[in-house]
Amino acid sequence: IVPFYDRSTLISETLDTLENTVRQQILVTVIVILLMLLNLRSALLVSSVLPLAVLFSFVGMWSFKVDANIVSLSGIAIAIGTIVDVGIVLVENILKHLKKDQAHSPSHASTLKTIFQATQEVSGAITTAVLTTIISFLPVFTLLAAEGKLFRPLAYTKTFALFASILI
Repeated sequence: IVPFYDRSTLISETLDTLENTVRQQILVTVIVILLMLLNLRSALLVSSVLPLAVLFSFVGMWSFKVDANIVSLSGIAIAIGTIVDVGIVLVENILKHLKKDQAHSPSHASTLKTIFQATQEVSGAITTAVLTTIISFLPVFTLLAAEGKLFRPLAYTKTFALFASILI
């Protein structure tokens, strides 16, 4: 048997492109957060969410039998911006509260309580923003025929990545 249409090269190139894109986005994220917040740990924390969200997306793709094609992988790339935004908002609020409370009582228990309160303060807004984006893609899941085959994988992967950002 001689294959006449082999897509393995295209798939490998697409996965390599995604891997390079995620690396570049992590690097840019680290640089931007370092410049804006001047905090290396925060930059590394926000950047660590990206590979985990991408991994979660691939697990979701495997579970729901979504093909790894250019459209589905672009859904992950699109979601990365929102994932970074969520992380930056959360980390910036935590840093703001830590700086304010550091002068009052620098104990470990106080630090954990401050982090919890700062997270709780923005978690509702973050969750609402991400869920709004996820919900806005629900009509895409109802598309039929060629439109459904083309855009449904993007909606799945973006949803998986955004859901992962909330969990992580």
